[in-house]
Amino acid sequence: MSPAVCPEQLERCWQACWTRARRPVEGVLISEEEAERIAEQAIRNVSFEFDSFDDEAAFTARALEIAGEATRELVAEKRRQDADPQLHHDPEDRRYERNLDLDRLQRHDPSQGFSDREWNHLPDLLKPLALRTLHRKGITGHDAEEVFIDSLVELARIRSSDSRAPILDPTVFEELIPLHMRIVGFRAIDWRRRRTTLKNRPNEGDSFDALTSDPERPVQFEDPSMDPDAPTFEHIYKQCRELLEADEWDLVYTLFVAQSATIQELIEERGFCRRYGLKPSASASTRRRVLNDRIQGALAKIRKSLVN
Repeated sequence: MSPAVCPEQLERCWQACWTRARRPVEGVLISEEEAERIAEQAIRNVSFEFDSFDDEAAFTARALEIAGEATRELVAEKRRQDADPQLHHDPEDRRYERNLDLDRLQRHDPSQGFSDREWNHLPDLLKPLALRTLHRKGITGHDAEEVFIDSLVELARIRSSDSRAPILDPTVFEELIPLHMRIVGFRAIDWRRRRTTLKNRPNEGDSFDALTSDPERPVQFEDPSMDPDAPTFEHIYKQCRELLEADEWDLVYTLFVAQSATIQELIEERGFCRRYGLKPSASASTRRRVLNDRIQGALAKIRKSLVN
């Protein structure tokens, strides 16, 4: 890494990594000491991938991704060793009574599929969360039960894209909750479409894989409001990386992620303004207008990419 790294930049990156490591997903919580170790290791690891720290947004996005993965893998391994699915579960998480054993849920028999008895407990745990969401969308009673059952089937359905079932995606059980809610969202949208066009064929519909992978009908069927796990900065960066220039990412990261400066502070910083072609003689209003235009342009690119 370049020796000319600003200490404030490293501090912002470390704080972001520590926060992500401590709570990589809603419901998981590790100790402050473990989070410190993971954050330091994440920054050390990502420093070997970058020649310099010039692109703080890219560096931090990668460090956050590494920190989150490291915590999830640590928690999964500890739970496996202690045979305790509740280990490192946030005591403040009241969404459901207890974690199930993810390893047992993910066991797959070539002839019997996902048939471990742990699956018997999954409907009772997921159903209240799913029905509340469906109720908010106006789907109740027998219809909601139908959508919920379809969503459970999708958890175990093998995707054609990678020959894996969605249930195999989580590393820790807590990740299963937002995963299932996304599936519920897709199935709810599919239910409405079928009710409109195929009222007499309620048991037919597209799979979750088809809704998300079919190039003729891409992610437009997804309802973002059904996803309780909003996109993280590193996910947004990965999806939109090529759309924004380095300076645009720097603006987005500084203002909205690190929140280390305001627009007023940026327009008063000559070195920052020079990066955007602003002369020192430019008025404050001109500098503000140029930076605002760049910010709004960058945010518009991100919004367009996430919607599409």
